Amino acid sequence: MEPRAFKTAAYEQVARVGKALSSPTRLELLDLLAQGPKSVEVLARECGQTVANTSQHLQTLRSARLVEVDRQGVQMIYRLADPTVEAMAVALRTV
Repeated sequence: MEPRAFKTAAYEQVARVGKALSSPTRLELLDLLAQGPKSVEVLARECGQTVANTSQHLQTLRSARLVEVDRQGVQMIYRLADPTVEAMAVALRTV
C-alpha cells in the first residue's frame, strides 16, 4: 500500500471510531462491555434501551471495530474487541 493510501485509510478508521464514540448510549455500552461479554438483551435492559435500538448501536461499534460478537445458540454475545478499547473509554471520561 502506498504511503498516501495508508494514511487515508488510517484517518478514515480514526474518524469511524470518533463517530462511534459520539453517542452517550454507545459510550455506556462500551462501559458495560468493559465489565464482561453480554447479550444484546442484557445490554438493552442495563442501558434502558430497546433491543432493536441497542442492536443498532452495537452495529455501529462493530463497524468501527470496537466490539466483536460471538453467536451462542440464538444469542449474540458482544465483547470489547481489545483491552485498548476500555483504556480509550477511560481516557475519554478522564478528559
